Amino acid sequence: KHYHVGGYLVDGNRHDIEHCYYHGTVKDYPGASAAFHTCNGVSGVIHIGNETFVIHPFYGGDLSKHPHVIFEARTKANKGCANSGNLDSWRLSRRTKHLSAGVAGVVEEILQAGVGRNKRDVREATKYIETAIIVDKAMFDKRNGSTRAEVIHDAIQVANIADLYFRTLNTRVSVVYIETWGKNQAVIDGSKDISKAISNFNDYTSRNLFQIERDTTQLLTGETFAGGEAGMAVPETVCTPRAVGISVDVNVYEPHLLAGTMAHMIGHNIGMGHDDGREECFCRDWHGCIMAQSIVGQENVQPYKFSECSKKDYIDALRTGHGLCLLNKPNEIELRRNCGNKVVEEDEECDCGTFEECALDQCCDGITCKLKSEAQCASGACCDQCRLRPKDYICRDSNNECDLPEYCDGEIGQCPSDVFKKNGSPCGLSKTGISGYCFQGYCPTLSLQCEAIWGYGGSAADRQCYEQFNSKGSINGHCGRDANEHYIKCEPENVQCGTLQCKDGERQPVNDGIDQLYSRTIISIKGQEFECKATSGQVGSNSYPEHGLVKDGTPCGDNLICLNQTCVSLFPHVDQTKCPANSQGLECSEHGVCTNTNRCFCDMGWGGNDCSSVVLLTTALPTEALPTPENTIKMEKKETPYESYHGSNTVFLVGVLMSVVGFVFITFTLMALCYRSVVVHRNFSLCLRLVEKK
Repeated sequence: KHYHVGGYLVDGNRHDIEHCYYHGTVKDYPGASAAFHTCNGVSGVIHIGNETFVIHPFYGGDLSKHPHVIFEARTKANKGCANSGNLDSWRLSRRTKHLSAGVAGVVEEILQAGVGRNKRDVREATKYIETAIIVDKAMFDKRNGSTRAEVIHDAIQVANIADLYFRTLNTRVSVVYIETWGKNQAVIDGSKDISKAISNFNDYTSRNLFQIERDTTQLLTGETFAGGEAGMAVPETVCTPRAVGISVDVNVYEPHLLAGTMAHMIGHNIGMGHDDGREECFCRDWHGCIMAQSIVGQENVQPYKFSECSKKDYIDALRTGHGLCLLNKPNEIELRRNCGNKVVEEDEECDCGTFEECALDQCCDGITCKLKSEAQCASGACCDQCRLRPKDYICRDSNNECDLPEYCDGEIGQCPSDVFKKNGSPCGLSKTGISGYCFQGYCPTLSLQCEAIWGYGGSAADRQCYEQFNSKGSINGHCGRDANEHYIKCEPENVQCGTLQCKDGERQPVNDGIDQLYSRTIISIKGQEFECKATSGQVGSNSYPEHGLVKDGTPCGDNLICLNQTCVSLFPHVDQTKCPANSQGLECSEHGVCTNTNRCFCDMGWGGNDCSSVVLLTTALPTEALPTPENTIKMEKKETPYESYHGSNTVFLVGVLMSVVGFVFITFTLMALCYRSVVVHRNFSLCLRLVEKK
């Protein structure tokens, strides 16, 4: 709904809302996440470690080239939550110690609905927060005359980012209602205390939104309140009409700030307290978590995860029946689908494109976007001529010692996601010992990189080359370039992370198709000569890293790796989550390796979640795709001796049969000759006597 400046109400059409909101991950960066919308260009946020990047369409210049701008977000706004204290100070009548049997029964009944007689843990059940969003006039004013549709897209993107944060709690934020105010329908006065605004907003929602089925109602405002607070919420009210919150939009170009605030306020509605002052709290991120009272973490880094305390508060609320409404799935808006866009969408089994393209497709029905009756699949590395490849077929082979092969599962045509050894796994074994660590599926040692550039025999140059050249900041040695394209000098601790210095190998680089410069220099230090070979250039477009620099993940010391031409500790980039272990506490039972997905990839002959079970296999498989024993036995090649034995018997029998046939043939030939010599003979003996007389 929309209230115009004149105060009159206009109902909107839910189908006017385009489905263009997505979540994603970042390749080669475990734990990184992203939330985007593509409604009018690409816009969204990317969280990588303690860094947040924002991308927006760039309006101006040659729009036909679809320019975009990307920047690192580092807000310096003095934000904070107006809710004081933690959850314990709010628990006036919370039923945490004495849960009635009636409420407990209702919780169990909901958890068992739709799953037969199997009881589920409340943590495993997907929760849904049905959210109503109201956008006030100040939000419009901040956007310099943006249309209502554009403001709605911004509001839904905020919810999309908040949904990304709540997914870590197995919870989804579902927008069930949006209302925009061209003229405020409740008094939201920035010159007064924010508590007055939330009281007025609560009164408005109770009187006007009682017919809307919702779990919480959130006001997104462009007002700046006198106390400078980022927001406020009524605690422990989820599933009631009083579950409201206010979130202040401090920067229209950084929607994740507003999303983080809204997630914080919804957390209060559910029953989450602040992390501050609670000794048992543990937050994996050093810069803080979402429910910190400051909202913005240390060094102005925006948190995007919930702490262990928040998770405990959440589960306590659900187990006491406080959030029963979160266990029912909302009625989602039906999305418009487009059969023929070559994108397999919901309720589609395939999408071959236009009618002309589908006429050449033997597997997919271009009208219904369903598989043809005789087809098992339509595309993918595990699909061959509309038939699924057998289980355990290698659809993606490993390309180095840190990568792992992927196998078809016999159920879908697509090859499973790429998996590899966990960051920090030792690799690059040489005569002198282990020389590297697996990093994002590769083993980036200096010698391997040098051999790739200079051919067989190429290896890392002595440290003297790195110290001599990379500290200069020249074309032959540097740590990257600054915004003005000037070479950056490497700090002493970073010299091994700058330009790759090599020795030996070929006289010139063996790489083809690279616009590069290279040099070979012999330096003499204290009477000893050192060969230093370096190269620089561009591979492809300017969006790729410069060729000739040391790759990320390359060791630069004990438990140190290069990252962005800086020598840093390895440990923050290693997922500390362990893979399944056996009863002796051995990870993967020492019969497999731990992957980046924290699952065991078992050695040949071993299976189970922890690789402790002996199985009959001809190939090593990831634990989630192990075949059943019956299938395994069928795969064995034990029929080979059987076939060989019966092959020999067959040859012998054929020989005997041919001999018998030959004997019969000769006998009948003789009889035929007898009948030619005598007109009529009554017995065979007479024939023989006639032959003797002749």
